[in-house]
Amino acid sequence: MACIYTEHPSEPLAEIRVVGRVTQHDMDEVLPKITAFIERHGNIRLLEIVEVMKGFDTSTILDGIKFDYNHLQHITHAAIVSDISWIGLLTRAAGMIMPVSLRAFPLAEVEAAREWALTADREAANPAA
Repeated sequence: MACIYTEHPSEPLAEIRVVGRVTQHDMDEVLPKITAFIERHGNIRLLEIVEVMKGFDTSTILDGIKFDYNHLQHITHAAIVSDISWIGLLTRAAGMIMPVSLRAFPLAEVEAAREWALTADREAANPAA
C-alpha cells in the first residue's frame, strides 16, 4: 500500500503519506476513510506527505475527480510536503485557482507543514485566543 492514512486525535486534520505508486487499492482504502472524517468534522485540513511518487494507476483518476467534486469545499487548508520539484510547482499553481488554502513545503519541514495546516488563519479568526 503506497498511501498511509492517519487522523489527528483531537483536530480535524487528516494526513496522507505517499511512498510509491498510488493504486486503485489505495484509493479504495483511503477515500472512504477521509469521506467519513469529513462527515464527522464538516470542514477539515489536510497534510499530504509525498516521500516517493512512482506514478498512479489510471483507474484512480476518475475516483480523484469525483472526490474533489464532492468534497473539496470541505477542505479549508492543505499542506503538501515533498522534495519532488513538480509536486511543489503543481501545488503553487493549483493554489492560485482552487478554493483551498494550499502551501508547499520541503520534506525537511514536515513539522512546520503540520503546524501550518493545524493553525493557519485561526489567529485571525480568534484574535483573543
